[in-house]
Amino acid sequence: MPIVTITVRKPKTAQFKTDVLDAVHAAMVASGVNSNDRFQRVIELEADDFRFDPEFPDIARPRDENFVLIEVLLGGGAV
Repeated sequence: MPIVTITVRKPKTAQFKTDVLDAVHAAMVASGVNSNDRFQRVIELEADDFRFDPEFPDIARPRDENFVLIEVLLGGGAV
């Protein structure tokens, strides 16, 4: 069961968050995750609480306030 967390800067619309979560889920399904295996959360933070380098490491264009940090936690084996 993969658990997806996206972290974004406030404010983001519900549609923005849905679009990102849907895209991540589609990519995971394409890689073999069951389409019903959907455990997701969004963390929306103030700019002071979510800092990132706009250009590291030499990206084509700087990150802006719409930067999204995507974390996927995968578990292995049965408990």
